[in-house]
Amino acid sequence: MLQELRNQTQGIAFKIVVGLLIVVLAVFGFGAIDLFGSNDPDLARVNGDSLTQSQVGIQVERERRRMAAQAGESFDPASVDPVALQARVLEQMIARALIQQAADDLGVAASDDEVTQIIRANPNFGIDGKFEQERFRIVAQAMGYRPQDFVAEMRELLKLEQLQNGIASSGFSTTSDLGVYARILGQRRDLAWLSFTPDGFAARAEISDEEVQARYDENQVAYMTEESLDVAYLELRASALVSDPSISVSDEDIAAAYETDRSAAPSGEERRSSHILVAVSDDRNEEAAREKIAAAAARLAAGEDFASVAKEFSDDTVSAQAGGDLGFAARGVFDPAFEEALFALPDPGALSEPVVTAFGVHLIRLDEVRAIEYPALDQVKAEIETRLRADQANQLFDERKRELDNLAFERPDDLVETGKMLGLEVQQADGITRTAGTGAFATTLVRDAVFADDVLDKGLNTPLLEPESGVALVARITTRHEPRAIPFAEVAATLKAEMIAEAASTLAEEARDAAQERLAQGEGAAEIALSYGLSWQRVEAARLGNTDVPRDVLDAAFRLDRPAGDGKSVGTVALAEGGTALITVTRVQDGSLEALTAQEREGLERIVAERTARLEFGSFYETLEEQASIRRFD
Repeated sequence: MLQELRNQTQGIAFKIVVGLLIVVLAVFGFGAIDLFGSNDPDLARVNGDSLTQSQVGIQVERERRRMAAQAGESFDPASVDPVALQARVLEQMIARALIQQAADDLGVAASDDEVTQIIRANPNFGIDGKFEQERFRIVAQAMGYRPQDFVAEMRELLKLEQLQNGIASSGFSTTSDLGVYARILGQRRDLAWLSFTPDGFAARAEISDEEVQARYDENQVAYMTEESLDVAYLELRASALVSDPSISVSDEDIAAAYETDRSAAPSGEERRSSHILVAVSDDRNEEAAREKIAAAAARLAAGEDFASVAKEFSDDTVSAQAGGDLGFAARGVFDPAFEEALFALPDPGALSEPVVTAFGVHLIRLDEVRAIEYPALDQVKAEIETRLRADQANQLFDERKRELDNLAFERPDDLVETGKMLGLEVQQADGITRTAGTGAFATTLVRDAVFADDVLDKGLNTPLLEPESGVALVARITTRHEPRAIPFAEVAATLKAEMIAEAASTLAEEARDAAQERLAQGEGAAEIALSYGLSWQRVEAARLGNTDVPRDVLDAAFRLDRPAGDGKSVGTVALAEGGTALITVTRVQDGSLEALTAQEREGLERIVAERTARLEFGSFYETLEEQASIRRFD
């Protein structure tokens, strides 16, 4: 089982972790997040288990950073609607909670050995392809985890993957099923299509200036500007407060933080070890496992090679293939009982007594001890100073944010004096509409606030708004621009082009309908195409995966009925690039399982298996959701 899991390091759990690491390495650190606030309301409960505001907040921040890393320099934080983002993340967390509960109920578990192997295989924790414990510690801390907390998170992800794989593997497909898929997926069709696009009929569309004027006069409301606002605002950014004169970080502060970090770091040494695991399972209780481990210990005492005995006895097939080798690890990686025994061994070569963990009975051999060199103060001084300044800036941001909120409320019709008191410059954003804006006003949250009745009609300041983490602002309207009619001269050319496009589209559809009717009456396909200045495109023996045929045409052709005798099936389809196409199918040849090559059959079996797996797990999750008690709180 362990070897199978290792082979699945390209699965969902492994990819989630790797992706998360890439995001964190690409974007500056997570920062500290307080998990234990005294006021942490529930946002949802899943079968009685709470999902709190702080838990959701952490995942929202992670998702925002993932989006930023994916978008790169083009990412605009103001474009992310925080309300919609939180709602989406909450639903993801509810789904994960349901699956985690199911995994626990079914006794699905991931061992320390499995977690260790996957962590050690992760290239983000290594240098030049070799796992480094210190790098693991640094990266985990950068993500906001203690090493042991990261291991726990990894274990949960592995549990979810094991459950998913277990459910998916419960489905199966028969030879008959494969035959059905082979007939459909291997089917070939002779098809042709004739495209009727507006561009091809634009030259035939005639629109007079009088018609354009009439359209303008009849639809005056459609040619009005959108109500817009010019807005003054004060913006407070935590990042700008790092250089605030009130923030001071002394050498003593840095030294104290360094000592705190060093004392919280893992043990000053890491140990390389090997083990033999005899698992406890439904077929073998602990007593039987101890008897088998005693037999292995006796073989070792008689002088047999540890690696040979591990390959024969160990149920951890991954490490057994390497002679039981688990590599180097510091404290906080293994099961506590395993760790205690390993770090109690006096010298390399020493062998432990049998050690019992949740996964069975182990024999542990200490192979090597090496010191973990914590970086010198000079190496991390700049990093620590940056972190301490950021911490103070965040605290100052919270204080200034409260001041901004209070002052803007006390002076509801002015921002200038409030800005002077806080050392903030009044900024201006013009042309804000209900649907569009720039900067902070690109977010729905901020636009809705400036268009609220108290702000729009009474001229008051907005309440304090936080469009993204570390940014707060208060705004007020300086100028309100009512909708106005756009002069005809400004829209005439655009309006005429629209009307020509509409007329061309209508002409194209009428021509297609007429062509379809002419086909039905038996007129020749070539003659019909020539009358419109068009030409048919033909593909013989087209398959579903054919790339020479537009996807929409191919899908429509394979939905048509089989042609009767020497006749043809005729249909139409809307084209992705605009317009429609007339489609004919003149011959259909079914695929067969017997006609497939070994490679094609293997590919088909994989397709069917993947589809079956998706259906099986989808049905399982739907059942969980139907039977669950899920409460969401506003």
